[in-house]
Amino acid sequence: MRRRMLIVSLVLVGAMLVALMPPLVVTHAAERTQDLFAERLGDATRFAVVAEDALEEDTFTGLSADLQRYTEVYGGSVVVVNANREVVARAGPGGDDPRVRAATAEALDGAGAQPPPTAWPWREDSIVIGSPVGRDSQVLGAVVLSAPTQGVHEDLSRGMTWLAVLGLVTLLLTSYGVVIPFVGWVLRPVRRLDEAAVRLSDGDLTSRATEDGPPELRHLARSFNVMVDSVEASQRQQRELVADAAHQLGNPLTALRLRAEGLAEEGAEPGSVGLVLEEADRLSATVESLLHLSQVGAVPVTPAPLDVAQVVRGRCEMWAPVFDPFDVDVPAQALALATPEVLDVALDALLDNAAKFAPGSLVHVAVDEVSDPEGRWVRVSVRDHGAGLHPEDVPKVGARFFRGRTHQNVAGTGLGLAIVQARLADVGGRMHVTAPESGGLSVVLLLRAAP
Repeated sequence: MRRRMLIVSLVLVGAMLVALMPPLVVTHAAERTQDLFAERLGDATRFAVVAEDALEEDTFTGLSADLQRYTEVYGGSVVVVNANREVVARAGPGGDDPRVRAATAEALDGAGAQPPPTAWPWREDSIVIGSPVGRDSQVLGAVVLSAPTQGVHEDLSRGMTWLAVLGLVTLLLTSYGVVIPFVGWVLRPVRRLDEAAVRLSDGDLTSRATEDGPPELRHLARSFNVMVDSVEASQRQQRELVADAAHQLGNPLTALRLRAEGLAEEGAEPGSVGLVLEEADRLSATVESLLHLSQVGAVPVTPAPLDVAQVVRGRCEMWAPVFDPFDVDVPAQALALATPEVLDVALDALLDNAAKFAPGSLVHVAVDEVSDPEGRWVRVSVRDHGAGLHPEDVPKVGARFFRGRTHQNVAGTGLGLAIVQARLADVGGRMHVTAPESGGLSVVLLLRAAP
């Protein structure tokens, strides 16, 4: 957008400069032509005064010498004719020029010289000026001066070149001094709004847009902030609802468990009481998971450099007695942006799933670093070799309350990986689940590598 606005603005400024140039060039060319005409008309008038005496005395030697010196200095040609249109003096290159004949006829008729058209470089190389010779109303002859316009052409070429350079410099100065700052001022609120939207999409509900810039963008930023406030309030109400519901369910479940234990002590059938206690424990686990899930996103999490390798080694040592065999491949150090709590919760959930859904199989835990177009990541993978999941169930892993179709009878709430996925999102991480062809399940956690 910035590039397009700059291009449009520069095109408009350039078009304005181009529109201003032709009038300037036309005015300058007309002024230079008029100056040349005035100078040469003065020369022709002076020669007419000299030629008057020469025609009266019928002596043209001095006149011819003056004309010769003039043409040597200024170029062109000068012709003096008498009343019978006979050439009595000439200097400069001759030739049968229709314009000279026309100017001669007008001068002999007593008409003054008319201003010539603008001396553009693509027109004739000279202008013709005629001046009558005589006193009062008596015309004794005429002086016709043909003046070259090469000097005007060169001056116009230099002027047009300098005007183009000046226009280019003006365009550059206007670009850096006006257009770029103006476009930046217009787009700065858009960029800030985009950054706020990116932060919001990453889960940062404290993100707000700055309400500055043009009125339309201020209104857009204000609308965005109102929307974020509504989203934040909605999510807060949802978390509060889940937390309140979990708290309210906790007390009846505790009472139900105590009641069932009391019935067992009073001699009730042990099998029935055991089923009731088992379901009560299951409901308690679900309520506790809901409490954990309601806390996700409630408080902003600030990830910091964390030695993932050290945390993984510590959790694997705690879980080692549960697995046989157990393969751990962890480097000496792997720094990522995370928090110990998030990584502990994620590893405990993944290792607990491996223990429940793939008992007795090999469990492999590895830590390494990978890169993609978005940057460097620390990868934590937990791979089991159990029965795995149905191919249609793999994309659903991480959804709340999801249970694989082959694991419906295994104890659990279906919220563990949903909590892991939400906690990872809090620190800018990701979770990927795949079902290898050799069987089992592979869960990969990606955490942004610390700089």
